[in-house]
Amino acid sequence: MLNFSISLTGLDVVQRAIELIGTNMANAASEGYHRQTPVIRSLSLNTYGAVSIGGAQITEVRRAVNDLLEMEIVRQQSSLSQASQELSILQTVESAFGEVGSESLDVAISHFFDSLTELTSQPSSQALREQVVWAADGLAGQFRNIGRFVDDVMEQVHLQARQYVDQVNSLTTEISDLNEQVAAVSMRGGSANMLRDRRDQAVMELAELISVEVTGRIGTLEVMNVVTNGMQIVTSKSVMPLEIQTTSDGKLGIAPEGAASCRTDAEGGKIGALLTLNNDILSDIRNSLDALAEQIITEINRLHVQGVGMDGSFDELTGAAVSSDTLDEWPLDVDAGSFFIRVIDTTTGGVTRHEITVDPTTDTVATIRADLNALANISASIVGSALHIDADAGYQFDFLPAISSQPHVDNIAGDAEATISGIYDGDANQVFTCTAAGAGDVGVAGDLVLEVRNGDNELVKTVNVGQGYAAGDMLDIGSGLYVALSTGSLVLGDNFTIQVLADSDTSGFLAAAGINTLFSGHIAADMAVREGILNRSQCLAGDVGASGGDGVNIRRMADVARQAFAELENTTPQDYFRRVVAGVGQTVAVRQARMTSMENIMRQLGTQRNEISGVDINDEAAKLIIFERMYQALSKSISTQNRVLQFLFDII
Repeated sequence: MLNFSISLTGLDVVQRAIELIGTNMANAASEGYHRQTPVIRSLSLNTYGAVSIGGAQITEVRRAVNDLLEMEIVRQQSSLSQASQELSILQTVESAFGEVGSESLDVAISHFFDSLTELTSQPSSQALREQVVWAADGLAGQFRNIGRFVDDVMEQVHLQARQYVDQVNSLTTEISDLNEQVAAVSMRGGSANMLRDRRDQAVMELAELISVEVTGRIGTLEVMNVVTNGMQIVTSKSVMPLEIQTTSDGKLGIAPEGAASCRTDAEGGKIGALLTLNNDILSDIRNSLDALAEQIITEINRLHVQGVGMDGSFDELTGAAVSSDTLDEWPLDVDAGSFFIRVIDTTTGGVTRHEITVDPTTDTVATIRADLNALANISASIVGSALHIDADAGYQFDFLPAISSQPHVDNIAGDAEATISGIYDGDANQVFTCTAAGAGDVGVAGDLVLEVRNGDNELVKTVNVGQGYAAGDMLDIGSGLYVALSTGSLVLGDNFTIQVLADSDTSGFLAAAGINTLFSGHIAADMAVREGILNRSQCLAGDVGASGGDGVNIRRMADVARQAFAELENTTPQDYFRRVVAGVGQTVAVRQARMTSMENIMRQLGTQRNEISGVDINDEAAKLIIFERMYQALSKSISTQNRVLQFLFDII
């Protein structure tokens, strides 16, 4: 009977081997499947004298797996998923910015400043003024579109991050459950290879979402522990769920559920990509875009508030809604300084200029309102959080840096009178002093001159007002200023001063408060043309002189295009935008190159894995033929033994 036992063990081996071959062939295309190989060993059944007889048995079913290779694939998968996710989103952002020179923000910036330059040739042209307003509206629209697009992308990043973390928690739960099943099957002496395959595949899927480290060997552990970014998320049969948190400064982070702090620097997988995009790349792009928008808004508005449109000075003005906090808490910068307001008597033409000092650390819109309210013939109020300024009946006001026709301080002992005109073209507020060198009658005395000194007491010009000068003629004293003296006399040392303003609001308060601005808003996403100007281009503040029609403010605003600003990395607005676009393109190119490299690595690793763990149908078919022949031979052996026994029984 022992011979039957030998053949029967062989048949059992063949049956199980054929089943494994069938399993291998059925899973040849299954992702994550590792080829299974039976380990066949001899089985001792009995020993007669010195001769051992026995059969065979399958002592183990091995997975064809290289642990180090599998761990490297998991690591590379995490890096590849991160690069792929980053590239996908960045390509979307790049397409929104458009190519330099296409119909994009780059063109809108050029169109706006070009329209201002064109208007300088005909400052009173209604058509050209409307063109400037349309160009400004187009520029603001482009900023809003891109700004809101980036905001939408970042919002989608937040949503996707939370969805991916839900998937992480689902996979860690699955890994924990598989740990339990693998351990249970192994304790019963069964083969848990299929469960291990599924667990390894879950780890691979987890690596697509976030970086993964597995303690021990992936292929043979009964229990697998998983760590990500220093957090152990699977320990044997227990799981630590994760969640996405948002910090006070808008950064995304990952943390255990309910934790007081989070990791904003988590790396790997799609979640690592989303954190990097939100916390670094996209936030830098948005900050750069906002910096550009804010610089254009600030520079244009600070000039615009100092001018007047074709309608001249104002009866009333209302600003934008602002915070009641101190001025240093406002979104647009307000500096320590002052602003000047001119109050004009429309009956006499008399002008009074007042200076309002501004301390952003202590002042609020309410204190500025009170300071304005204290001025004669002006009243101020706060309407719906916005500063409103009214002129009394018979009066108007403006913030022009226009030069007063009368000296700022008059110290003339003689009877000659000075008249000032012109438009100051210097770059700093100061007071010029004109002093008589010599004495005598204007236009008669042989050595009578005026010495003109700047605010630093430097002599800038000497002009003749004695013999050869015709009283009343305007004399060029430099910096766009002119002085005329009436008939009369001057005493040696007689002097008068001229207050000149390059900037009638050194604090930036008026622009920050939205008083007579061209643009509203302070970042890309909320930039717009002020409605009063959008509906009435005559309000475009192109003049800075008291008589109007000079168009100087148009030229000054056009010059902003050619200025380099420290806030824009010492570049012009358009060059800065092109640098931002180039930076996005470079980032995309780097991510593309990185992803291509990683894809090549993954292909190589995949090829190595297939050589070790993959199923070769031809090889399995060849093995099947061998085991089929073994089955036939063993069946023949049993059949022969059966006939021999039957023959013996018949003899007996």
